[in-house]
Amino acid sequence: MTLFLFFMLSVAAVPITSQSSSCTPGFFLSGTVCQKCTIGSYCPDGKTKISCPPGTYTDLYEQSTSRRCRSGWYQNQAGQTTCRRCGLGLFCPNATQLPQLCPAGAYADLYGQVKCRSCPKGYYNIRPGAPYCTKCFLDVECSNSTVSPKPCATGYYNPLYAQTKCRRFPAGNRTIHIPGCFNVNG
Repeated sequence: MTLFLFFMLSVAAVPITSQSSSCTPGFFLSGTVCQKCTIGSYCPDGKTKISCPPGTYTDLYEQSTSRRCRSGWYQNQAGQTTCRRCGLGLFCPNATQLPQLCPAGAYADLYGQVKCRSCPKGYYNIRPGAPYCTKCFLDVECSNSTVSPKPCATGYYNPLYAQTKCRRFPAGNRTIHIPGCFNVNG
């Protein structure tokens, strides 16, 4: 155990033995001693330790470069050891910034999205940050995916789900609209 502890201490701080005033990349110079570059930072030139900038990280010691966050992941703070995955209802177009809410009429149903998907025709979503869109129901029209469905006007009907427009009743037929009531007999 003593030998192992001695080895670990000797690797962490190595004195400079030559006239050189720098260490190998992955280490930085602290006075006359080479120190191991710590996680959350990188040491490119053997002289200085640099904190990982936003959008990057290091999760290992002795790194000479930082690693970029993957697409759909972000890190908005410097000196970090991980990136964070973009959540549901959010999108991450820039790895250096916090996630953004998907706008009304759009959604993000998967983790790690860099852009939101638009609601398909016949679906809507009125609130930002949604992980899904809602299918339009019977006797309404969904002509705009960013607002709530509108009931069909008198003389019009919609016998199908996910429709963008109501249909006119055939000649000789008529209807009245009573809010909250639907024809369940088809």
